Amino acid sequence: MLNRILTWLKNLFNYSPVHLAIVRRYTDANSRFVGELYLYGVFAGVGTYRLVGCSLDSLPFDLAALSLADEPRTLDLAHDFLEPMAENMLRVGAPEPKDNENVRRMISNIPRRNIRLVIQNKFIERVMDKKA
Repeated sequence: MLNRILTWLKNLFNYSPVHLAIVRRYTDANSRFVGELYLYGVFAGVGTYRLVGCSLDSLPFDLAALSLADEPRTLDLAHDFLEPMAENMLRVGAPEPKDNENVRRMISNIPRRNIRLVIQNKFIERVMDKKA
């Protein structure tokens, strides 16, 4: 019982960051970035990213990293991908709509002060150009 209490207290005051990564794959018709969502973890002593869901974001293209503690309104867990989306937003979900709630619940359990977001743009197949 004492071990459980100590573990709970350690997690309460643990400020080690949780790293999420978005690998952007393409832009949709609304110029939003569609990608894959990865979570960093250590398995057998080796740090790796594992795929946990999908992402849709309207963050700037040249953004490479972001702390969600600095931008608390950036993460939108309340809306689906098809809902209208404001600028500088990130939505997460699952490849299958029936699993969206599980992915959102997992991400919502991470304190936002601990989330560090890394964005990879090099996998985008095509970026829509702005017409002059």
